[in-house]
Amino acid sequence: MVGAWEIITNPPCALPEKVATAFSEATAGMVGASYTPVAFVAQQLVSGMNYALICDQTLVTRQPEKHVVMMTIYAPLSGKAAISSIEKLI
Repeated sequence: MVGAWEIITNPPCALPEKVATAFSEATAGMVGASYTPVAFVAQQLVSGMNYALICDQTLVTRQPEKHVVMMTIYAPLSGKAAISSIEKLI
């Protein structure tokens, strides 16, 4: 379709162990969408750690919708990591 963005399929990226663990904890049990990390772009030291990842998102619908999103994950000093935000880029 003219004017529509075509999402390019990107290979999953290799995440550092702590980031991979946080991603797995934060996305475990999610329904309605699947996420594949394609770039680990930033981290922020807070009372724990924030991680920013660019992910391919597939919404589970009759005709699956694909988007590119930035996911922010908070990994506390103790306890399970959780998604802080998901921002649609395209």
